[in-house]
Amino acid sequence: MNRNLFTCVALTSLFALASCHAHETREERAERVKQEHAAQKAAIPADSPLAKIDYGMSEGEVESIIGKPTSTDQHTTGKQFIPFNVAAKDTMRLTYYYKGIGRVEFSSGSWGQRNGVIDIQPDTADPGYRKTR
Repeated sequence: MNRNLFTCVALTSLFALASCHAHETREERAERVKQEHAAQKAAIPADSPLAKIDYGMSEGEVESIIGKPTSTDQHTTGKQFIPFNVAAKDTMRLTYYYKGIGRVEFSSGSWGQRNGVIDIQPDTADPGYRKTR
């Protein structure tokens, strides 16, 4: 009896401690993402057309700055299949490929949400289409 009680208390304490690890706050995450975006933007050469692109821009804004992409590719993300992803954010990705410039990736959700540019990858050797493995 005492042994079972001790085991139960020990397991409960273990689970309680495991679930109490520190999580970053919404403000801390926003600041971290802002810093990551600034570092990624700094890596883009100033003479590249991609330097004019900002995170969060829509497809139309990007096209008005750089022009139509050489090709595009769209795919679902793993978040599409999470049963309790009620916000349905970031379930689709759209990538614009620009030959000799690089690529711009957009995120969208299941309910018509547009999250805008989430990734900018300069690549002067970009063939203008998705590279297959």
